[in-house]
Amino acid sequence: MRKFVAIVNEVERYRDLSEKEKEQLVLSILDHPYMDLRCDWAFKHVMENTDILKMLLNDFLPEEIDSVQMLPNEIDKMRPDDKNVIMDILCHSVDGKEFIVEMQRRKKTSFKNRMLYYGASMLHSQLKPREPYSALKSVYVICFMDFKMQHETDQLVYRYALCEQNSGERYNDLLSVYFCELPRLKATGIEGLDPVQSWFYILANMRIFAGKPEDMGKRYAAIAEEARMPGPPEEEELIKYFRNMITEEERLDMGAAYYEDGFNDGLEKGKAEGKEEGKAEAKTEMAKSMLKEGMDPSFISKVTGLFPAEILKLKEKE
Repeated sequence: MRKFVAIVNEVERYRDLSEKEKEQLVLSILDHPYMDLRCDWAFKHVMENTDILKMLLNDFLPEEIDSVQMLPNEIDKMRPDDKNVIMDILCHSVDGKEFIVEMQRRKKTSFKNRMLYYGASMLHSQLKPREPYSALKSVYVICFMDFKMQHETDQLVYRYALCEQNSGERYNDLLSVYFCELPRLKATGIEGLDPVQSWFYILANMRIFAGKPEDMGKRYAAIAEEARMPGPPEEEELIKYFRNMITEEERLDMGAAYYEDGFNDGLEKGKAEGKEEGKAEAKTEMAKSMLKEGMDPSFISKVTGLFPAEILKLKEKE
């Protein structure tokens, strides 16, 4: 526990918490049989199994992929002052097609731009001097996100490609971007779901399965095995997972991550009631999310600014 509390103390906003609250925070992350696959480290850990990765790609993409090979996830710069491009998962198929697979927990206003930049960077890096442009291979960017974005329709997967604005005629198939917004799936169990829906359910709910998730079936059994929580605290993998779950870079911080989700939902619900009512609704939604994760009410009160009595009332309604 001391080792994990020390990692908690690396995040500035947590240093003023009591020791009990810090221990509660540690347990809220580690007291599960499976890792949270919305954490990018855990997601990459599971996808390093190329059989699982190939299954995912085949379930989402329109063409059959026989095999994939992992590539370094940081591409070479063209110039020393170019921006670094570091992806979660980068792989290619035997025929040269390239696949970028990302897990994004935190909503960012520039997220669409970043995914386009990743895909364009891979296209740009394909050709060597004197190679023809006809040698370019398709690049797919598949993004799993633990948040919703604004769209004109309500669907699970949003697929983007270059096309003519009036007729919809495709420019070509060289760059495709897929946005998979996990909260859009409303299912309460995996039974009866198609493969795409099943991936949504597994990625969003893996950490809360109790014991081995038998209902996932043989098809997804390898995911369960790869996603098991690493061993004792001395194991480097457990430390890496915990550090990624707690740091501001991966999940911002526990409170701010819930605040962003709840704040956006609350503002939508409160629009008709005015700005202040929307903010109050945002705090309530955040508190509900944190209660579902089993967090201590006193910790939730500090993060949200709600009175302890208000937190307890919400807990009684669960």
